[in-house]
Amino acid sequence: MAKARTWRYVMTAAGALGAAVLGALLFMASGLYDIGASKPHLAVTHWLLDFAKRRSIETQSILIRAPASLEDLDLVTLGAAHYRGGCAPCHGAPGEPRNPIASSMLPQPADLLRVAPSWTSAQLYWIVRNGFKYTGMPAWPDVAREDEVWALVAFLRTLPTMTPEHYARLSAGGLASPSRSGREIAEFGAGVDALSRCARCHDPPAPGAASALVPRLAGQSRAYLELALRDYAEGRRASGVMRPVVAELDKESIGLLAGYYAELPPMRSAAAPEDAGMKRGRTIAERGDPETGVPACLACHGAASAATFPRLDGQSARYLESQLRLLKSGQRGESVQSRIMAVIAARLSDEQIDSVTRYFASVQPAAKPAPSTQRPARR
Repeated sequence: MAKARTWRYVMTAAGALGAAVLGALLFMASGLYDIGASKPHLAVTHWLLDFAKRRSIETQSILIRAPASLEDLDLVTLGAAHYRGGCAPCHGAPGEPRNPIASSMLPQPADLLRVAPSWTSAQLYWIVRNGFKYTGMPAWPDVAREDEVWALVAFLRTLPTMTPEHYARLSAGGLASPSRSGREIAEFGAGVDALSRCARCHDPPAPGAASALVPRLAGQSRAYLELALRDYAEGRRASGVMRPVVAELDKESIGLLAGYYAELPPMRSAAAPEDAGMKRGRTIAERGDPETGVPACLACHGAASAATFPRLDGQSARYLESQLRLLKSGQRGESVQSRIMAVIAARLSDEQIDSVTRYFASVQPAAKPAPSTQRPARR
């Protein structure tokens, strides 16, 4: 008897569940549910979606470990510049409200000044890297570049306490809105927030505004800069920051931009006394390491080298180190230069990377790269 009652309960529950599912399917098939963003979700729908989102993020981010310090000013500065061009239009910023178009989305983009503290660093990393399905929140354009995602997380950790003045100084690299006539505003728009504003990160006018994780472009050859920009645009060189920036540039703009930076005088580096580690770095730069098959860096990056290779003199040690580690781990993409350098970087020890990057950072760059008649290879 008890077994029969249990069986009836099971069959009744199964029938009720089946009826509910069938009813939901019929309701969706009828088209009566309004999916327009002009009307908010039902309270129960909003609760279910928010509950599912939070539980998913908490679970998916369990194994993520943040870097040792997210208070690194270079990380925060790099993240701020990307946030201004890629995130602020939807999420707002200190002293800058969200774009009205973003405010009309459903679900609305989060007000990160208010919401960011409710997530851990690992959870913010997962959100920025992966985005959300069925919303306007995109995944990071190049998910292999974990270092770029952490830069944005570092910035988000400081965002809620940032004043409008601090945000403007940190994110704009010292750039100010140009004075424009009514006609110029009508034709070209206003403000400083074009995603492709290179000076926000590269060789900005304000002293100390640049992150040490970003390369100095002034004085690099036009051929190298054009090649690098094309590699970013076509996905051969990995970067979730640079690829959307370069996507805004046409072929003519790339040529003009490369020419502009090539004509700028290189920035001088702070003088540093040569220590034992830098001496070892100079040996690697000039002679390589025959025992491990590492060629001399200056064979490709010297004054008389092909114009399609970058000059390393005067670049920050942190930038050079980060690029060698990306190459070593295979995270810098599949450009011709990345494939060549990945083999070499894999042969360098951590000590050698530290020595050679500090050596190049200490070298004062020449006034201009030596001219070269060698043309970039056709693709």
